[in-house]
Amino acid sequence: MLRRHALRGLSAALLIACGSAGASGLQVAPVGLEFAPASSAQGLWLTNTGGDTLHAQARVFHWTQVDGKDVLTPTHSLVASPPMLSLASGTQQLVRVIRTGAGAGTGTGEDAYRVVVDELPPATQARDTGVRYVLRYSVPVFVEPANAPDDAAVAAALQWSLVRDGNGLALQVRNTGTRHAQLSEATLQLPGGKALTLTPGLLGYALPSSTMRWPVKVPAAQLDNGTLLKVMVNGKPVEQKLAGSSGLPR
Repeated sequence: MLRRHALRGLSAALLIACGSAGASGLQVAPVGLEFAPASSAQGLWLTNTGGDTLHAQARVFHWTQVDGKDVLTPTHSLVASPPMLSLASGTQQLVRVIRTGAGAGTGTGEDAYRVVVDELPPATQARDTGVRYVLRYSVPVFVEPANAPDDAAVAAALQWSLVRDGNGLALQVRNTGTRHAQLSEATLQLPGGKALTLTPGLLGYALPSSTMRWPVKVPAAQLDNGTLLKVMVNGKPVEQKLAGSSGLPR
């Protein structure tokens, strides 16, 4: 069963400039997919709301997190069909995301993937000096293991800390569990009552057995014992006290 909280703010759309005048009309829905253990396929609807025919490409990547950063690598465990398509103005096309049996969901933990949908630049003429913005969508896909943990267990498996990252501070989250944590609406309640909003929307994800970091734009001296983190974990509120910054180099 697809969890509604896992669909909030999952899709990232990037504008990419190319050499043709106009604007993009590509829309992708839903904004996230989840495979139950026995599920073999899910679907994404691509819609063209613009006035011209558009061309798009759909690719699937295995998604891991290394050294606090997202890493995408090619995979054959999931495939997109069709991988290339054309959409006339006002039409839509279903793209199926299919498990091939090549390893997705065969372990004890959750597998994570991203479907990257690129609008392809149109053919341009030599005299065309305008700019057209095309879209890239990155849609998270999760393949659940059998007996997936509930949200309370996911929250309990998260270890929070403040660390030095380059010239600044970062909020570090280590997920020791077997299912992803979607983090959003993160706020630091500083000593004295002042609140620092890290993000009003999606902060990001902590994948199973992975560590992620997000920058905290506040001087270390302002973070002391008693700093409280308030964050939504998979759509549910969580409060976590953070250790003081006395151990962090200034």
